[in-house]
Amino acid sequence: MKIGTVALLALATLLVAGCQAKETGPDETAVKEAVPAVAAPVPAVTEDPGATAPLASFAGRDADHNDELTSAEQSLAAQKIFSAIDADGDGAITVAEMDAGRQALGFSPDPSSEKRIASADSDGDGKLTLAEWVAASNADFNKADANKDGVISRAEWEGRIEKSGPANAKAALVPAPASTEKAN
Repeated sequence: MKIGTVALLALATLLVAGCQAKETGPDETAVKEAVPAVAAPVPAVTEDPGATAPLASFAGRDADHNDELTSAEQSLAAQKIFSAIDADGDGAITVAEMDAGRQALGFSPDPSSEKRIASADSDGDGKLTLAEWVAASNADFNKADANKDGVISRAEWEGRIEKSGPANAKAALVPAPASTEKAN
C-alpha cells in the first residue's frame, strides 16, 4: 500500500512540474514549422509598379522557371499582387485601390474594377479580402489549365491570353469577372 502511495505522489509531482513548465496550447516550435510560407511583402503598386508588373507574365509567376505554373506558384503570385493593390494594408481591396493599381500598371479599364470585385466578392461588402482574391485566382487557374493536369503550361497561358484578347493580356494580374457563358 505504501508503494502505491509513493508512486501516486511521484506521478502527481511530475504532472504538477510539467504544468508549471508549459502553459496550455500547442508547442510553439511545432506550430511555427507547420505554418505555410506567406508571400513576401511588396511595395504598393502605386508606389512601385515595376515591383508588381512582372507578376502579370508567365515567367514572373513561374518561380522555379520550369515552364509550368503550379497552383502554389499562382497562389504565391496572387498573395503578392493582393498586398501590392491593398495600398492601405487593411486586408481588403476597394474599388478605388483596384482602380489605382490598374492605372499604375497601365491596364485597360474594361471590365471595370466594380465588375471585377463584384464577381469575386462572396460576402457582398463591395471589397475583396485575401480569401476572396485567392479563390478568384484559383478559379482563373482552373480555367486556364485546359488539359486539367494541375499545372498551366506556357501554351495554356498563351492560349488564355489569346482568348481574352491582346488588350486584356496584362489584366490576367487581376482576377477576371465570372463568365456569363453557360457550360455545355
